[in-house]
Amino acid sequence: MLASVFSYDSVELSANGREVIILDQTLLPNQEKFLHLTTAEQVFFAITLLKVRGAPAIGIAAAFGLAMSINRFKAKNVEALEKEFLRVKRYLYISRPTAVNLMWALDKMERCFYVTKSKLDDKDKKPIEVIKNALIAEARSIKLEDTRMCLSISENGCNLLKPGVGILTHCNAGHLAVSRYGTALGPIYLAQQQGYAPRVYVDETRPLLQGARLTAYELMNAGIDTTLICDDMASIVMSQGKIDIVLVGCDRVAANGDVANKIGTSGVAILAKHYGIPFYSLGPTSTIDFNCPSGDNIVIEERASYEVTDMYFSKPSAPEGVKVYNPSFDITPAELITGIVTERGIYKPNELTKLL
Repeated sequence: MLASVFSYDSVELSANGREVIILDQTLLPNQEKFLHLTTAEQVFFAITLLKVRGAPAIGIAAAFGLAMSINRFKAKNVEALEKEFLRVKRYLYISRPTAVNLMWALDKMERCFYVTKSKLDDKDKKPIEVIKNALIAEARSIKLEDTRMCLSISENGCNLLKPGVGILTHCNAGHLAVSRYGTALGPIYLAQQQGYAPRVYVDETRPLLQGARLTAYELMNAGIDTTLICDDMASIVMSQGKIDIVLVGCDRVAANGDVANKIGTSGVAILAKHYGIPFYSLGPTSTIDFNCPSGDNIVIEERASYEVTDMYFSKPSAPEGVKVYNPSFDITPAELITGIVTERGIYKPNELTKLL
């Protein structure tokens, strides 16, 4: 079973619904430390500081954070609870503007709130508790739904692989980035279990090194043949015939099939096109934003300069005061993408309307 690869989930809600428990991914691969978050502010900063990251995992963490915050809130009446619910939702909504899964999960929580509220009647002696329990159940349901989606994505993606396949991946789209299994890495785990012996080349993914710190960590723990390369080595590895397929995740997919993913993804796609290598983006259908016409409409998050000049270096790696441009994502145009792998199947970028 694929589940046997993983001994823990990177995002959990405590049994009493009063804590969000996450694995602090900023400390990997050197330390496994779980954080117990008890406020919306702690969840907000865990997301913005990338202690929890990956589009599906962010959505789950936000839903858990909203449920946890409301569960701990002492409200005198439903109106006060509603006001606090909307405040926390708006607050968490802005923690990572590019990841559509976060908005999707929080919007599901809001629908749950109002559906539950609309069904209250005079027989409900504890209406506040009814709403709180419904929100906790909905948050857990969002995680379960994501787990099932990731398993289906893994199965669909594995159909693209063959024994001895050489794979290039960028950033981290594995167990750490979702509820369980992974998106881009999920098919690799299945291929390993089926005896395919995949060979995976991992882009380090500067500046935050999610590939080096997280993907290599995951794959090696699963016993998979893993080779770490610098981002600027992808071209020579492809030219030497070592790569048969590129598998990456996605943070948002526009209606026309353009994909927003970790910075550097579009460069990998351009190289794959040049060398005639299939390029696939893998993610749940919740990542597809049909209200976003194209990649031009996707907000690209810009992050702090120290991530480029100081983070993961014992001394600054650039002159003090140098200007730094640090976009967290880029847009891969649909014409560079062979297919988008979802839990419902594999689609060409121009076929996404079939999912409506």
